[in-house]
Amino acid sequence: MFSLSIPDFPNVSLVAFYGDKPFRLAASIAQLQTYLSESTILRHKFTSYQLGQVHGTIVGCEGLKTERGVMSKWFWEGRKKIRYIDLSGFLNYLLDSDHLPMNIRFGGYDPSIDYNYLSRDRHPYQRSFQLQPSGEQTLLAVLIGWPCWEDFISLDLDYLRRDAQKFNLLHKYHILSEQVDNDFYMRLGVIEGKLSPEAIATLEKEIGEMLRAKSFFDVTIKPENLAFARYQELSLPLETTTILPLIQATSGKLEALYSIQLEPL
Repeated sequence: MFSLSIPDFPNVSLVAFYGDKPFRLAASIAQLQTYLSESTILRHKFTSYQLGQVHGTIVGCEGLKTERGVMSKWFWEGRKKIRYIDLSGFLNYLLDSDHLPMNIRFGGYDPSIDYNYLSRDRHPYQRSFQLQPSGEQTLLAVLIGWPCWEDFISLDLDYLRRDAQKFNLLHKYHILSEQVDNDFYMRLGVIEGKLSPEAIATLEKEIGEMLRAKSFFDVTIKPENLAFARYQELSLPLETTTILPLIQATSGKLEALYSIQLEPL
């Protein structure tokens, strides 16, 4: 087996709600960012992302452009298989998918209700807001929602991500075939500096309870809310990220986002 490393940057991802957002979603993001900025626990360690750059990743489309096509990063790095992404097929699938439009619910999850789904073995109430490690002394503040109808969480997002394999795209969190990733998460900003486990637990509980106590809100992901992002940093800053809306995409335009080229493999 030959050695090949596919660079992390620049690369491409399919995202939702980059840029413009529904009013209720934008207002909730701003409210949470303000709460974190004013938190006495954090003591001004939190830096908000710009509202426009906050997004939810649907499927990472990372790859490497070669003379034979765009080679899938995660099929190679996760399963050591060479696969070339069927860009045209994936575009057609997204525009005609049974899983779109998709209803995503944020907040309002009652710990006494069984939603028929656990996120990483935890109730949605416990996972609605998370502080996730990103380096030794850095945390990401993350708002999480799920495809939900009434009191039932469907696996529509996981199914859409799994369907991407038909087009030689492997979702990063589907490396093992039995893995399930149904979380729609949005990074709100970054916390720089060490926090104790007790401080993390307290802040997660405070915001989790705030999200539970307020009425839930739903957003609908439609094809017009999706875009391919060519990013230089994982946070997708507005200044360095190129956006190709799904409804304007062609296979040629999408392939052009992959700038790195190699000899045929």
